[in-house]
Amino acid sequence: MESNPSNSQSQNTQQLHPPSSQDQLPCRYLRSKEMYYQAPDDDEFAGGQFWCNRTMEAFGPDGEACGKKQCCANRTCYVT
Repeated sequence: MESNPSNSQSQNTQQLHPPSSQDQLPCRYLRSKEMYYQAPDDDEFAGGQFWCNRTMEAFGPDGEACGKKQCCANRTCYVT
């Protein structure tokens, strides 16, 4: 069976350039008030406050702050 060179090249590219935290899904335990209602981007009540549903605090089990950019795969407590 022959290997597909384009597939091999794609895998090498992924290894050299891992997805940035902006491209990754946030942890499944990340929560924010905005998750519970549909609102426009300029909503006056959008506070940008995040919490971990495991700790129920503004920090995760690893003691680091919660947020869209912070709660990604490079954290020890991250769960997809």
